Amino acid sequence: MRVLLVDAFDSFVFVIAQYYAKVGAHTKVVRVNDDPISQYQRWKPQLLVLGPGPGTPQEHGYPEIIRAAGEHQAIFGVCLGHQAIGEFFGCKLKNAPTIEHGKKAQVQHDGQGIFCHVPSPVTVVRYHSLAITDPGTENELVTSAFSQEDGVVMGVRHRTRPIEGVQFHPESIGTEHGITMIRNSLALANYPSLMSS
Repeated sequence: MRVLLVDAFDSFVFVIAQYYAKVGAHTKVVRVNDDPISQYQRWKPQLLVLGPGPGTPQEHGYPEIIRAAGEHQAIFGVCLGHQAIGEFFGCKLKNAPTIEHGKKAQVQHDGQGIFCHVPSPVTVVRYHSLAITDPGTENELVTSAFSQEDGVVMGVRHRTRPIEGVQFHPESIGTEHGITMIRNSLALANYPSLMSS
């Protein structure tokens, strides 16, 4: 499977790429300043991964990448990528209750999508100072996971499109079952099969 991983200048991105290699994906990493939309159009990945990074989604052109990908593209967002998905579909970006940098958290989730076969709650590692607001009942997104400590949205899933995001870092050594989540994200390309697993 072809995976295009967008790098917003984050030190974790190559660990994410290694995780995808471990689960058998052919992964290409492209930096946000290297015309990711053109590379996306040329490479035609089955899964588009919006990686973590500093700043805001707009600063790195993430909304434009999501728009260019179209409504049938499977997309998985990690940290900044998760925030980009949330904002794109109408959630607000706000300051998190506390700045999280390498902090472990207990996350409650719904057991669907990328959380298939992952126990709940699960220990994850957070690196963020911003967070999205809860999508609510009228949004195209649903909350798939939240932090037990502070209630921050830790995961979202689109109701009808193969799109998911997580605020935490599944590739962190401190995140439990991270490789399972990465493997599960590949199934977004075969949506809706993952939803019924």
